[in-house]
This record gives sequence, C-alpha cells and structure tokens, in this order.
Amino acid sequence: MVDCYRNLAAHMPDNGAQIVMFTHQDASVWADLALILWASGLRVTAAWCIATETESALKEGNYVQGTVLLVLRKQLKDETAFLSDLMPEVEQEVRRQLDAMLELDDKEDPNFGDTDYQLAAYAAALRVLTQYKNIGDVDVTRELSRDRRTGETSPLERIITEAVKVACDHLVPTGFDSQTWKRLGAEERFYLKGLDLEAHGEYRSGAYQELARGFGLQEYKPLMATTTANQTRVKTPTEFGNKELGRPDDPGFPGTLVRHALFAVREGIRADDASEGKRYLRSELPNYWERRGILVQVLQFIGRMTPEHWAKDAAMAKILAGAVENDHA
Repeated sequence: MVDCYRNLAAHMPDNGAQIVMFTHQDASVWADLALILWASGLRVTAAWCIATETESALKEGNYVQGTVLLVLRKQLKDETAFLSDLMPEVEQEVRRQLDAMLELDDKEDPNFGDTDYQLAAYAAALRVLTQYKNIGDVDVTRELSRDRRTGETSPLERIITEAVKVACDHLVPTGFDSQTWKRLGAEERFYLKGLDLEAHGEYRSGAYQELARGFGLQEYKPLMATTTANQTRVKTPTEFGNKELGRPDDPGFPGTLVRHALFAVREGIRADDASEGKRYLRSELPNYWERRGILVQVLQFIGRMTPEHWAKDAAMAKILAGAVENDHA
C-alpha cells in the first residue's frame, strides 16, 4: 500500500488531492493507515462521515452502515513533532470536529449517529498526526515492518484510542449537563450511551464494542440483554432484576448510582408503586440527598425510552423521577 500511494503522490501536482473511502473501527488499523500515509508522503486535510449502507431485509449480520471520506494532499512541509506534544492537539481537533458536526446536525432528524462521531474522532486524529513530516518518537519504517504480538499496541494506536475516549466524554447525551456526565463512572456512561444508541435505532454489536473501547471497558456483556448482530442492546431494569447489584461502595457497575436507580425502577414495577422505588433509594444510598439531582437526570433519561420492550420500565422511571425530585426530608 505504501508503494501504491507513494506512486500516486508522485504523479499528482502539489495542489492535487486524493479521496480515500475508509471504514474500520479498530484503532490499530487506523494507526496502520496513518503510517501508510506518512510513508507515502501524504497527509489528511479533511474528513467526513457518510452513510454507505441502509437497513434492508436482505442485510444480515453486523454489516457496516457508515464510512469516512478522507481528503489526502501532498506533504509539503518539513515539520517534526513529538508524541508528548501531539495528544493535546488531537484532543482539540477531535472536539472541534465533533462540535462542527453537532452544529450542522438536525436535532429533530439526526444525520449522524454515535458511530459516525467515533469515526470522525479517528479521522481527526489522523489529520493531526499526518500534518507533520516526522514524529521524533516514531520510526515509520520500523513500525510498518515489525511483527506485532497479540495485545501489543503501538504509540500511534494509543493516541488514536485516546481520541475516541475524548469523543465519548465530549458527546454528552441530551438530558445531562456536562458536570453530571463527568461525575459518572465509565460503566455508567457506557450503559446510558447504550440507551442513547438504542433510542436512535442503533443495534449493531460493533457500535457497542466501539463504545466500550472508548470508555476503556474490558468487560461489558453482563450489562447486555443480547449481543446478536443488529439486535444488540443493554438490559432494561426488569431484565436486570437483582443481578449485577451490589452495595454503593462496591467496585464496577454493581455499586454505581445508575445500577441502584435501575433497581429502584424494578422495585417500583414489582410493587406497582413508585414510592417503593423511592423508599429503596432513600434507605440504600448513604448519599441520597447529595446525589438526588443526578438520580433525577438518570431516571428522566430512562423515562424517555420509547421502544416497546421499554414501555413499563420507562413509565415507572418517569414517575419515580418526579417522586425523587419532589422528595423532602
């Protein structure tokens, strides 16, 4: 590929451009692409996400519905950067790219999904990485030719993975303020973003895998109702039951505020009374009054779920959110 793109670069004028369609959701593959472009004397100057496949009765499996168009131009500068200096630039560029997409998107009928934003984060990282002729910490020739052991990550892959984490943190679901979102743990944010994916009709397993990668989760299957291709979704409170439930100080998802909120919804449904859910939260959460505002946002968010299998859980969450919001000592 290096020979191919180097040849293309040699036969294009200095003000020429190449367009590459690239679709992948693995940071290591994007890192390889960055190395290939570098070695070829090309740089990414622009990128955009487009829909390439739509839902169809003929489509089966975890098919890809989006891709990225990369605009490549000749590398005419002779600048050098170091890895330690690049991450702040990547973070800034990822946020700029996402904000531009959010500003353009139709709030009533969104054109971009979470996977589009994640792909955009990859492209933004490449735009920063390839603008430099050299990166002092990286031997491009060696990186392209060396054998990699399973689980080994390259310096570029780590930067690109961080770019996706920036995107996951930056894209706050509607209904949450940024400060509340930052206070939630990785498992909590994964679950809530999973609800956001489902609300937008996203059921591809790859989307949830990418989300887990973005939040740095190694294990997330206990939170899933199903991981079947194009049917993937997280569990409802009723489906959780009393599984994955721990004390408030327990590590991981079982001890989180979101998990206790889900169990409170289930208790309200079981008793057919939202006050039973409120009673559970008041008795089991030692910091109930301090975190009541966050609980309300979480419950209101769950209450907006519209898929049919969410009907009872969403209705109870909405009632419980009102009960908690109006609660007093």
